Formats: sequence, C-alpha cells, structure tokens
Amino acid sequence: MSAVITLEDIKAYAEVDYIINHMNEKYIKKIPEKIKNFFSEFKDPTYEVKINPYVPLENQGLKQFTLEIIALLHLRYWCEDEKRKQELYEMMIENKEKLENQIKERYDIDSIFDKQFSTQEDAEPEEDFSRPTVIQKYDLYTKENDDIKDYTDYQENSETSKENSLVENKEKENNSFFFKIKEKILSLFKVK
Repeated sequence: MSAVITLEDIKAYAEVDYIINHMNEKYIKKIPEKIKNFFSEFKDPTYEVKINPYVPLENQGLKQFTLEIIALLHLRYWCEDEKRKQELYEMMIENKEKLENQIKERYDIDSIFDKQFSTQEDAEPEEDFSRPTVIQKYDLYTKENDDIKDYTDYQENSETSKENSLVENKEKENNSFFFKIKEKILSLFKVK
C-alpha cells in the first residue's frame, strides 16, 4: 500500500518538525528517532514556520493536519497520566464518528437529490415570460440608436405579397433536385 503525500502534508511536517525541535529536551527524547527523522526528511524546506512560544498552538494559525499530528504525539509519547490518555483517546474517537456522520450526511444519495430538487423549486424566479429578455434589450437598443431600422414587427397585409411568396416558393420547389427527379420519372411513364 502506498501513501500520497501532498504539498499541504509536507508543510504540516515542517510545522511539526519546528515544534518538536523547539520543545523542552525531555519531550524531544520521548519521541523515537525514526519519527523525528521522518518529519525532518519529508518536510518542505522552503516553508517558513513562524510560531510564537507565548501563544497556544491552536491560536497560531497552524494547519489542521499539524494540530492532529501534535495531538497524536501527545497521546502516544508525552501524556503520562493514563486517565488523561483515555479521555483524549475517547475525544478522538468521538470526533472521528462525528466526521464520519457528517460525510455520510453530505454524500448520502437521498439527501443529495432532495436538496437538489428543493433548491430548484425554491430558486424558480417569478418572471414574466411573455417576451424574452433578449428581445426587450434589443428593443431598447434599437430605440436609442437611429441608425438601426427595426423591421421585426413589419408585416405586409396585401394579398399580392402573399401571392408573390407562393410563387417564389413554387419556383424554389421546381428548382429542387427531387422535383427534377420526380419530373424525369413521370416523363418516362407518359404515353406518347
């Protein structure tokens, strides 16, 4: 099994390495060399860590992963009171269960579809769809600009225009490829 180490992870390792190396010597000795070497080897060497020793770690803007690693190191190596260890372990288990429940709720198929359909129904705007917005904008633009003539509403009411359009359609039909084939086939079957 292989693990993927991201850029955020190596920045967190740099923060953990900095914290470990700036602790009291008795706490540094409690951590195995293998773990200390891991953080120093895989940390981001270009990441500049700034920690104020007079401010609690949770108030320093550290990465969440850094705080989680420090909590695990504290639970495993620094905490000497067994009762306190058990309390910390139970808090971690409780937080893990909360996270799993949040993930289940967020990615539950039924709730995803319920949310999607409810937001679509709630988000429907109450607009007048009798005229599209684009046409209204076009109308405004043509009214303001004298160089543009708007013939969209222009209709010829005369009978001659209808007759002209019928004649034009008939001519187009006569010139079409299928019309010519039809005429040729009919001419073959005509009796002489």
